[in-house]
Amino acid sequence: MMSLKREKSACPVRVVAPYELTRTIRVKPADSGKTVLDFFDERFPYLGRDHWADRIHRGWVLRENQPVAADFTVKPHLRLHHYSPKVKEPAVASDVRILDETDDWLAVYKPAPLPMHQGGRYYKNTLLYMLDEVGYKNLKMVHRLDAVTSGVVLLAKHKESAKTLRVAFESGTVRKVYHAVVHGEMSEPVTVQAPIRRKRGFVFECGEGLTGAKSAVTKFFPEEINDGKTVVRCEPVTGRTHQIRLHLKHVGYPIFDDPIYGPNGDNTGQKLQNSAISLRSFGIEIDGLGIDINLI
Repeated sequence: MMSLKREKSACPVRVVAPYELTRTIRVKPADSGKTVLDFFDERFPYLGRDHWADRIHRGWVLRENQPVAADFTVKPHLRLHHYSPKVKEPAVASDVRILDETDDWLAVYKPAPLPMHQGGRYYKNTLLYMLDEVGYKNLKMVHRLDAVTSGVVLLAKHKESAKTLRVAFESGTVRKVYHAVVHGEMSEPVTVQAPIRRKRGFVFECGEGLTGAKSAVTKFFPEEINDGKTVVRCEPVTGRTHQIRLHLKHVGYPIFDDPIYGPNGDNTGQKLQNSAISLRSFGIEIDGLGIDINLI
């Protein structure tokens, strides 16, 4: 279980040298009709509108190998290419550990901050890239952890096992247990049912009456209270992005060091999430497949 007492320990850090990269970004139907400047500014708001205007002006945003103007209108499923002559990725935690594996799946401990896959500011400093470097090729994601969340992650080794595991996650037969340290003294268990949708960029929101929101349910159980904080066991029934973080905020007990949804959080999408928060995946159990992975 997580503790209210912080342990001081050195965390191994991974740093990669700057490199040249062209990324492909597909336009989603919801973004149809936006200018290319609005599209990139809203997809990656932490970089800032002036940053994207400058990159478009330099000819670094392309369609079919041709630079596009800032007022170019995007369409659904359009593929845009974004060139960067010198990518400088933020350093990440590198303490990735293999917890268990079979011929079908791999269970690992993902430290934080560390993204699971390519996106935003990260490409080489990701869990999948790091595992590929040590011989675990073509792993398939069947669920995700936020970059700022640490703990147990399950990955499939081939397409057949990926399909089986995804069915298990989507059908609700997987028991996932997290622990969080929240602001405030939670005294009673609570179940939260609040739909979730994307608000802007990498920021989401929850609540009733939100158009396009997807149903989400999380169960919370307080386990230790001390000095205005509570260690809470979290059991998400569904698996929406930022679900635990949003639902804790929704009931008035936000994760105390969450830079987005915490008591002093900035949910505008402008603030970077570049440090670990007090949320950890402690276990994954799938009875029908004989999977039972725990950190304890």
